[in-house]
Amino acid sequence: MLGKLMKYETKATGRTLLPLYAALLIFALINKVFMNNDFSVLNTDTLGGIPAVLSVFAYGCTMAAVFIVTFFIIVQRFYKNILGDEGYLMNTLPVAPWQNIFSKLLIAVMWTIVSGIVAILSVLILAFNSNALNPNFFNDLCTAFSSIYQYWGISGYMVGLEFIIAALIQMAMGIIMIYASISIGHLFNKRKILSSFGAFIVLNLIMNTILSTLAITFSDKVSNSMISWNISSINQFHGIFISAIAINAIFFICYFLITNYIIKNKLNLE
Repeated sequence: MLGKLMKYETKATGRTLLPLYAALLIFALINKVFMNNDFSVLNTDTLGGIPAVLSVFAYGCTMAAVFIVTFFIIVQRFYKNILGDEGYLMNTLPVAPWQNIFSKLLIAVMWTIVSGIVAILSVLILAFNSNALNPNFFNDLCTAFSSIYQYWGISGYMVGLEFIIAALIQMAMGIIMIYASISIGHLFNKRKILSSFGAFIVLNLIMNTILSTLAITFSDKVSNSMISWNISSINQFHGIFISAIAINAIFFICYFLITNYIIKNKLNLE
Protein backbone atom coordinates (compact mmCIF):
# COMPACT_ATOMS: atom_id res chain seq x y z
CA MET A 1 0.00 0.00 0.00
CA LEU A 2 2.93 2.32 0.69
CA GLY A 3 3.99 1.92 -2.94
CA LYS A 4 0.53 2.90 -4.17
CA LEU A 5 0.51 5.97 -1.92
CA MET A 6 3.92 7.00 -3.23
CA LYS A 7 2.78 6.48 -6.84
CA TYR A 8 -0.29 8.66 -6.24
CA GLU A 9 1.81 11.31 -4.50
CA THR A 10 4.36 11.34 -7.32
CA LYS A 11 1.64 11.89 -9.93
CA ALA A 12 -0.05 14.61 -7.88
CA THR A 13 3.17 16.58 -7.39
CA GLY A 14 4.90 15.75 -10.67
CA ARG A 15 2.26 17.48 -12.80
CA THR A 16 3.42 20.78 -11.28
CA LEU A 17 7.15 20.23 -10.92
CA LEU A 18 8.02 18.46 -14.18
CA PRO A 19 6.93 21.39 -16.40
CA LEU A 20 9.03 23.70 -14.20
CA TYR A 21 12.08 21.48 -14.63
CA ALA A 22 11.56 21.42 -18.38
CA ALA A 23 11.20 25.22 -18.46
CA LEU A 24 14.41 25.69 -16.46
CA LEU A 25 16.43 23.46 -18.78
CA ILE A 26 14.92 25.11 -21.87
CA PHE A 27 15.81 28.59 -20.59
CA ALA A 28 19.32 27.33 -19.80
CA LEU A 29 19.68 26.15 -23.40
CA ILE A 30 18.29 29.43 -24.73
CA ASN A 31 20.75 31.39 -22.59
CA LYS A 32 23.57 29.19 -23.84
CA VAL A 33 22.67 30.22 -27.40
CA PHE A 34 23.31 33.84 -26.42
CA MET A 35 26.69 32.89 -24.95
CA ASN A 36 29.91 31.78 -26.49
CA ASN A 37 32.09 29.22 -24.74
CA ASP A 38 32.75 31.86 -22.10
CA PHE A 39 30.15 31.48 -19.32
CA SER A 40 30.52 35.13 -18.24
CA VAL A 41 30.04 36.72 -21.67
CA LEU A 42 26.53 37.44 -22.97
CA ASN A 43 26.00 38.16 -26.66
CA THR A 44 24.11 41.45 -26.93
CA ASP A 45 24.36 41.90 -30.69
CA THR A 46 20.82 40.67 -31.46
CA LEU A 47 18.17 43.43 -31.12
CA GLY A 48 20.35 45.38 -28.74
CA GLY A 49 20.64 42.46 -26.35
CA ILE A 50 16.99 42.64 -25.26
CA PRO A 51 16.22 38.94 -26.00
CA ALA A 52 19.38 37.89 -24.15
CA VAL A 53 18.54 39.98 -21.09
CA LEU A 54 14.95 38.73 -21.04
CA SER A 55 16.19 35.17 -21.34
CA VAL A 56 18.55 35.60 -18.39
CA PHE A 57 15.73 37.16 -16.35
CA ALA A 58 13.36 34.30 -17.23
CA TYR A 59 16.03 31.76 -16.31
CA GLY A 60 16.62 33.39 -12.91
CA CYS A 61 12.89 33.57 -12.17
CA THR A 62 12.39 29.94 -13.18
CA MET A 63 15.34 28.85 -11.04
CA ALA A 64 13.82 30.61 -8.02
CA ALA A 65 10.38 29.19 -8.85
CA VAL A 66 11.72 25.62 -8.86
CA PHE A 67 12.83 25.83 -5.22
CA ILE A 68 9.93 27.96 -4.01
CA VAL A 69 7.33 25.69 -5.62
CA THR A 70 9.13 22.57 -4.36
CA PHE A 71 8.96 23.90 -0.79
CA PHE A 72 5.36 25.03 -1.23
CA ILE A 73 4.30 21.61 -2.52
CA ILE A 74 6.04 19.85 0.38
CA VAL A 75 4.02 21.92 2.84
CA GLN A 76 0.79 22.08 0.86
CA ARG A 77 0.53 18.36 0.15
CA PHE A 78 0.83 17.44 3.82
CA TYR A 79 -1.35 20.30 5.03
CA LYS A 80 -4.16 19.87 2.53
CA ASN A 81 -4.03 16.13 1.90
CA ILE A 82 -3.90 14.94 5.51
CA LEU A 83 -5.08 17.82 7.70
CA GLY A 84 -7.24 19.78 5.26
CA ASP A 85 -10.36 19.02 3.23
CA GLU A 86 -8.81 15.99 1.55
CA GLY A 87 -7.99 14.55 4.97
CA TYR A 88 -11.51 13.17 5.34
CA LEU A 89 -10.85 10.89 2.38
CA MET A 90 -7.17 10.13 3.04
CA ASN A 91 -7.77 9.14 6.64
CA THR A 92 -10.52 6.69 5.71
CA LEU A 93 -8.14 4.65 3.53
CA PRO A 94 -7.12 1.26 4.98
CA VAL A 95 -3.57 2.43 5.72
CA ALA A 96 -1.77 3.31 8.92
CA PRO A 97 -1.09 7.02 9.55
CA TRP A 98 2.66 6.41 9.43
CA GLN A 99 2.30 5.15 5.85
CA ASN A 100 0.59 8.37 4.80
CA ILE A 101 3.32 10.39 6.48
CA PHE A 102 6.16 8.28 5.14
CA SER A 103 4.88 8.31 1.55
CA LYS A 104 4.71 12.10 1.54
CA LEU A 105 8.10 12.36 3.24
CA LEU A 106 9.85 10.09 0.73
CA ILE A 107 8.36 11.89 -2.26
CA ALA A 108 9.22 15.27 -0.71
CA VAL A 109 12.84 14.17 -0.29
CA MET A 110 12.85 12.81 -3.84
CA TRP A 111 11.60 16.06 -5.38
CA THR A 112 14.01 18.12 -3.28
CA ILE A 113 16.91 16.07 -4.63
CA VAL A 114 15.58 16.21 -8.19
CA SER A 115 15.15 19.99 -7.95
CA GLY A 116 18.76 20.33 -6.86
CA ILE A 117 19.99 18.04 -9.65
CA VAL A 118 18.01 19.91 -12.31
CA ALA A 119 19.29 23.26 -11.01
CA ILE A 120 22.89 22.02 -11.12
CA LEU A 121 22.34 20.56 -14.58
CA SER A 122 21.02 23.90 -15.84
CA VAL A 123 24.12 25.67 -14.50
CA LEU A 124 26.36 23.06 -16.13
CA ILE A 125 24.60 23.70 -19.44
CA LEU A 126 25.40 27.41 -19.10
CA ALA A 127 28.97 26.77 -18.00
CA PHE A 128 29.71 24.09 -20.59
CA ASN A 129 32.85 24.90 -22.55
CA SER A 130 33.81 22.51 -25.32
CA ASN A 131 37.35 23.89 -25.40
CA ALA A 132 37.91 23.08 -21.74
CA LEU A 133 36.17 19.69 -21.80
CA ASN A 134 38.22 17.09 -19.96
CA PRO A 135 37.50 13.53 -21.19
CA ASN A 136 39.36 12.12 -18.18
CA PHE A 137 37.31 14.03 -15.60
CA PHE A 138 35.83 10.98 -13.89
CA ASN A 139 39.16 9.16 -13.88
CA ASP A 140 40.81 12.21 -12.30
CA LEU A 141 38.02 12.38 -9.73
CA CYS A 142 38.51 8.72 -8.77
CA THR A 143 42.27 9.31 -8.52
CA ALA A 144 41.67 12.28 -6.21
CA PHE A 145 39.48 10.18 -3.92
CA SER A 146 42.08 7.42 -3.86
CA SER A 147 44.88 9.86 -3.02
CA ILE A 148 43.01 10.92 0.13
CA TYR A 149 43.70 7.49 1.59
CA GLN A 150 47.31 7.60 0.40
CA TYR A 151 48.08 10.92 2.10
CA TRP A 152 45.79 10.89 5.16
CA GLY A 153 44.92 7.25 5.72
CA ILE A 154 41.16 7.68 5.36
CA SER A 155 38.87 6.48 2.60
CA GLY A 156 37.68 9.32 0.39
CA TYR A 157 34.81 7.15 -0.81
CA MET A 158 33.74 6.46 2.78
CA VAL A 159 33.84 10.15 3.69
CA GLY A 160 31.81 10.91 0.56
CA LEU A 161 29.27 8.22 1.46
CA GLU A 162 29.00 9.50 5.03
CA PHE A 163 28.48 13.04 3.72
CA ILE A 164 25.68 11.90 1.39
CA ILE A 165 23.94 9.93 4.17
CA ALA A 166 24.26 12.87 6.57
CA ALA A 167 22.82 15.24 3.95
CA LEU A 168 19.87 12.93 3.21
CA ILE A 169 19.01 12.49 6.88
CA GLN A 170 19.38 16.24 7.45
CA MET A 171 16.99 16.87 4.56
CA ALA A 172 14.45 14.30 5.79
CA MET A 173 14.72 15.64 9.34
CA GLY A 174 14.00 19.19 8.14
CA ILE A 175 10.91 18.06 6.23
CA ILE A 176 9.51 15.94 9.05
CA MET A 177 10.06 18.87 11.44
CA ILE A 178 7.79 20.93 9.19
CA TYR A 179 5.22 18.12 9.29
CA ALA A 180 5.45 17.97 13.09
CA SER A 181 5.00 21.75 13.34
CA ILE A 182 1.91 21.67 11.12
CA SER A 183 0.49 18.76 13.13
CA ILE A 184 1.04 20.57 16.43
CA GLY A 185 -0.55 23.71 14.99
CA HIS A 186 -3.66 21.73 14.10
CA LEU A 187 -4.20 20.80 17.73
CA PHE A 188 -5.56 24.33 18.15
CA ASN A 189 -9.12 25.13 17.12
CA LYS A 190 -8.28 28.61 15.82
CA ARG A 191 -5.36 30.19 13.96
CA LYS A 192 -3.88 26.85 13.03
CA ILE A 193 -1.42 28.27 10.51
CA LEU A 194 -0.11 30.82 13.00
CA SER A 195 0.12 28.08 15.62
CA SER A 196 2.10 25.95 13.17
CA PHE A 197 4.61 28.78 12.71
CA GLY A 198 4.87 29.08 16.48
CA ALA A 199 5.41 25.34 16.84
CA PHE A 200 8.15 25.45 14.20
CA ILE A 201 9.95 28.23 16.08
CA VAL A 202 9.68 26.35 19.38
CA LEU A 203 10.96 23.09 17.87
CA ASN A 204 13.84 25.00 16.30
CA LEU A 205 14.72 26.63 19.61
CA ILE A 206 14.70 23.29 21.42
CA MET A 207 16.80 21.62 18.73
CA ASN A 208 19.31 24.48 18.55
CA THR A 209 19.62 24.53 22.34
CA ILE A 210 20.44 20.83 22.39
CA LEU A 211 22.89 21.18 19.50
CA SER A 212 24.58 24.18 21.12
CA THR A 213 24.97 22.27 24.38
CA LEU A 214 26.53 19.33 22.56
CA ALA A 215 28.81 21.65 20.57
CA ILE A 216 30.05 23.39 23.73
CA THR A 217 30.57 20.06 25.48
CA PHE A 218 32.74 18.57 22.73
CA SER A 219 34.23 21.72 21.18
CA ASP A 220 37.47 21.69 23.20
CA LYS A 221 38.38 18.15 22.22
CA VAL A 222 37.68 18.72 18.53
CA SER A 223 39.32 22.16 18.32
CA ASN A 224 42.54 21.03 20.02
CA SER A 225 42.85 18.15 17.57
CA MET A 226 42.09 20.36 14.58
CA ILE A 227 44.73 22.89 15.62
CA SER A 228 47.40 20.20 15.48
CA TRP A 229 45.98 19.07 12.08
CA ASN A 230 47.46 15.58 12.09
CA ILE A 231 46.22 12.19 10.93
CA SER A 232 44.12 11.89 14.06
CA SER A 233 42.33 15.17 13.34
CA ILE A 234 41.66 14.13 9.74
CA ASN A 235 40.20 10.85 10.97
CA GLN A 236 37.84 12.83 13.18
CA PHE A 237 35.90 13.74 10.05
CA HIS A 238 34.52 10.19 10.26
CA GLY A 239 33.40 10.90 13.81
CA ILE A 240 31.91 14.25 12.85
CA PHE A 241 29.83 12.79 10.02
CA ILE A 242 28.74 9.78 12.07
CA SER A 243 27.77 12.07 14.96
CA ALA A 244 25.78 14.29 12.58
CA ILE A 245 24.01 11.23 11.18
CA ALA A 246 23.17 9.92 14.67
CA ILE A 247 21.96 13.28 16.02
CA ASN A 248 19.81 14.06 12.99
CA ALA A 249 18.41 10.52 13.06
CA ILE A 250 17.36 11.00 16.70
CA PHE A 251 15.63 14.30 15.89
CA PHE A 252 14.02 12.67 12.85
CA ILE A 253 12.58 9.85 14.97
CA CYS A 254 11.27 12.31 17.57
CA TYR A 255 9.53 14.50 14.97
CA PHE A 256 8.15 11.45 13.18
CA LEU A 257 6.71 10.05 16.42
CA ILE A 258 5.14 13.42 17.25
CA THR A 259 3.54 13.68 13.81
CA ASN A 260 2.32 10.08 13.81
CA TYR A 261 0.88 10.35 17.33
CA ILE A 262 -1.06 13.52 16.57
CA ILE A 263 -2.50 12.23 13.29
CA LYS A 264 -3.36 8.87 14.82
CA ASN A 265 -4.81 10.05 18.14
CA LYS A 266 -5.43 13.81 18.04
CA LEU A 267 -6.56 14.46 14.47
CA ASN A 268 -8.37 17.79 14.25
CA LEU A 269 -9.54 18.23 10.66
CA GLU A 270 -10.72 21.56 9.35
